[in-house]
This record gives sequence, structure tokens and C-alpha cells, in this order.
Amino acid sequence: MDEAQRLQLKMAEELLFAKPLAAGFAKSLFRGRLLAAKVRPFPAPSAQEQRAAEEFLARLRPVLDAHLDAVAIDREARIPDPLIAALGEIGLLGLTLPQAHGGLGLSQYAYARAMEAVAARCGATAVFVNAHQSIGLKAILLFGNEAQQRRFLPDLARGRKLAAFALTEPNAGSDAAGIETRAIHLPERRVYLINGRKQWITNGAIAGVLTLMARMEVQGPRGKEDKICAFLVTPDLPGFKVEAAALEKCGIRGTATAKLAFENLEVPEENLLGAPGLGLKIALTVLDFGRLTFGASCTGAGKVLLQRAAAHAASRQQFHRPIGAFGMVQEKIARMASLSYAMEAMTYLTAGLVDRGEEDVMLETAILKVFASEALWTLSYEAMQVLGGRSFFTDEPFERMMRDARLNTIGEGANEVLRVFIALTGLRGLGRDLEALLENARRPAAWGRFIAGAGSLAADWLRREAFPCAHGELAPLAEIYGRELQRFHRAGVRVLARWREQVVDRQLDLNRIAEAAIALTTSAAVLGRLERDLTDFKADSPEALRARAAGSYYVRSALRRAGAGLDALFDPADRETARLSDLFTGI
Repeated sequence: MDEAQRLQLKMAEELLFAKPLAAGFAKSLFRGRLLAAKVRPFPAPSAQEQRAAEEFLARLRPVLDAHLDAVAIDREARIPDPLIAALGEIGLLGLTLPQAHGGLGLSQYAYARAMEAVAARCGATAVFVNAHQSIGLKAILLFGNEAQQRRFLPDLARGRKLAAFALTEPNAGSDAAGIETRAIHLPERRVYLINGRKQWITNGAIAGVLTLMARMEVQGPRGKEDKICAFLVTPDLPGFKVEAAALEKCGIRGTATAKLAFENLEVPEENLLGAPGLGLKIALTVLDFGRLTFGASCTGAGKVLLQRAAAHAASRQQFHRPIGAFGMVQEKIARMASLSYAMEAMTYLTAGLVDRGEEDVMLETAILKVFASEALWTLSYEAMQVLGGRSFFTDEPFERMMRDARLNTIGEGANEVLRVFIALTGLRGLGRDLEALLENARRPAAWGRFIAGAGSLAADWLRREAFPCAHGELAPLAEIYGRELQRFHRAGVRVLARWREQVVDRQLDLNRIAEAAIALTTSAAVLGRLERDLTDFKADSPEALRARAAGSYYVRSALRRAGAGLDALFDPADRETARLSDLFTGI
């Protein structure tokens, strides 16, 4: 491995593994271990949380009825001020903020329910709220000092000011470590001087405060190091320039997506967010919350698409029969129903983990974002096919929802990058186990640890854990799950043994590993939720029948796709893929 590759690997570790390894559910799957206690019983809000969420939704829906016109927002490319003011007044813009900071102090469960309701009506408004609350002000809440929180959060909670998160640049998108905007500290003037550009910043031109990421030389344990730092920037600071206030876009047209420039931007010392060099950790942490909100928003929109497609399939007559009686339409409705059930299960499993206080949900939120955004894209396609020509005209919401849905697979980390992230993050723990085993094998004094490690690895290799379910009818699915989990763990060992350090560049195999990880994690969410639903609903009720059918359909199909991907590991055709691509790119 040459020096450039070593540097690439170091940068990948800095970007991907900023958090310490924790025994999270998804990470443990890579080791072949099923931490069932984290997903069952399926997370459920307390009676008080449930009541608070329902009471808030009862206040939210009339506001959306009165002020949210999704067609006008899309046509005029603007979210109107009265809607923003109304959302701030009822507390949506500070729903998860503690009451001490002016918020409502509600749970992630309640926030997900609220974002479902918003996204079911307007994707642009959902993205606006996400940028403001999930990532914009979240950085101040989690990493700001007391003075910063007192200064900004009360106004942000009520929408008197808006927040934005300024990370993306012309040459740095998903590669956050490639940020070029630079800051220098001028202690004699007690300011940081920042120069650079940001692009595609939601709320960038209308925000009262932005969390801005920039590189700066900081003093570290090994001397001076170039690190990413976070700064709180307000548009009144000298050197703040809006190059474009609202870029024209394919979808989510109502959001104000800006291009910003900083020319000797003077940021007071007290506006440094967190410790010097903490910017990457801040970015990765708040993006966890943004991705959770993406999941909830996709779930809300997906439910609308399923309802409309199913109703049309039942009422539309062709050849003297409802089109829902034809096999290919039935397949579409079945796929949509199973994906909708799984999206909801994964969203509220992840929200439950956050509300429970799980510290490391990095992998779960990334999986949720990838899965839910791709599921919504599938739902959009299938719904438009079921409705046929009706879906193509602007008197129906489908073409707008399709355009809005497209962003979800790109924003806050393109799905292709996140798939590599999922695979590398999960394989990291397994790789450390193997590395320690090999190191101990080389040292006679450590053979005792080698034998213990080899025994542990062998136990993981041989372990097959069926997903524990209280309902006997789920036993076949639980058995399939255990078999695929064992197969997944073995595939991870094979990939690491084959590629070793080169694994960071083997994206097609990493994608296959990620697909299996997504299938196993979402299937666990579905099994956990299905177990709860079969307990809560009467056995022959419509709710139980639909849950049973949708959940079973999803688990079987997801694990089948995952298995097919693992079968394709080390496919010689991958070289042909690269060669064909190179012929067109000239790389």
C-alpha cells in the first residue's frame, strides 16, 4: 500500500470512525451476534409520551390545514412566512428542545409522528423543518455552551429566527474531510477570520444563525494539526455574503437553498462551537438526527402513496375487472405495503433507541436513511404506475411527490457513500478482532490470548441464533433470520480475509455487505414490531391480518435479496464493470 493509500485510509478512519465502538444492535450483527434485547420488546412510548404526541398532533393538523398549501409552495418556490410563524407558534420548530430553552421537550417519537404528518402533505416543508431543528439548532443544543444556548435557542424554538447547517462546498459534499473553507485565529483581535464558500445550504439565506464548518490549524497532542472546527455564524457579521438566496431545483422547491461566500468573515471568539477540532464529531452527530428525520418524513409520504394506489387499484375498472385483481398490480401493492410497514418499523425502532438513551445510533440512522429514501422512491414509482396517466399531471400530487422524493437519496449523505459507510463501520469491529488474533498468533507469549480469541471467533462462526419471538407463527421467519445472520457474519470474515486493507476501495463488495446489513437490521425492526402488533391486535382483525402479511412479506423478500448479494461477493464481472466504465470516463 503506497503513501497515498495510507493517507486515504487514515482519512476514512477519521471520517467514519469518529465515535468509539459501541455494542449497538446493527454493529453487533457484523460479529454474528443478535442483541435482541435492543429491539424487543419493540420500543413503545410511555402513556404520557403517547398522550403528549397525540395532543400536539391535534394542534398541528389544523395549522397544516389552514396554512400549508403544497401546490402553491411548489409553484411559487417559497414556504410562506405565515406558515413558518404558525409552525413556530405551536412549537413544531422547537418540539424536541427542552422547555428550559423555549421548546416543548417532547420525544423523538413525538417528533417522528409530527414529521410524518408534515411530509404527508409537503416534502419541501418537511426538509425545511429538518434543516432547522434536526441539524441546524441541534448542534447548538448538543455542543453549545450555556451562553450560546441562552443566546440562540429560545428564538429558534419559536421560529423567531431560523437555523441552518453549512457543511457542503463545491468540492466537498459527502466527503466532509475535504472541506476547503478555512479559518485562522487572530487572538489579538479576539476573532476567527474565515474564507471560503458553501453551496446547497437549506435555509442558508433566511437563517438567523448557521453552524459553519471550516478547517483550522489547532494545537493537538502531536503538535499543530489541521482539523475541522464549528462556528456559529450570523448574517450580520462582516464578510458574510449570499451569492444565491434560492437556487432553482428539481424538487422541494419551497426550500431556500443558498450559495454562500465568506470573504474575511469575522467571527467572534465566543462563537466557536465546542472545542477546537471538534467539528467533524459535531457534523457526524447532528447528521444522525437529520437522518432519523429523513426516515420519518419518507414514512409519512410513503403511507399517502400506498393509500392512494390501493384505493385506485380497487376502484379503477379495466377489462370488466378492478385493476387490483391483476397479478402485476397486486405485486406492486404488496411491495408497497411491505415497504411501508418496514419503513414505519425502522423509523420508530430508531426513534425508540434515541429516546431510550442509546449513545451510538450512527449505523442505525444511516441504515434508516438509505432504506427509507430508497423505499419511498420505489413507492413513488409503483404508485405512478398503478395510477398510470393520471399520475403524470399536476392536478394530482404524484409528480410533485416524485420530484420531492428524489432529494432523499442524495441529501445528508448520498446513499452510495452511506452504503460504503455502513459496511466499513460494521466491518471495523470484526476487523479488529481478526487483527488482534493474528497479532497474538505471531507472539508466543500471547498464545493464551490467541487461543481465547480463536475460540471466540469460532463460536461466532458456528453460532446460529433464531430471532426470539413470543408468537409461534413467527418461528419460520425467526429461523430464516438466524440462518442469514450466520451467513452474513461469515461473509464479513471472508471479505476482510480477502481484501484486508484494500477493502476500503472494494465498493461493489462493500455495497453487497451493506445491503445485507440493511436487510438484517430492518427485518429485525419488522419482526419486533410484528410481534408487538400480533399481541396488541385481535387475531382476526384487519390490522392484525395486514401486519402479519406485510411483515412476513418484507422479511422474506429482504433476506432473499440480501442472500443473493452475498452470493455475488468477489464476482469476476466486477472487473468488467470497471473496464466498461473506464472506457467512457477515460479514467
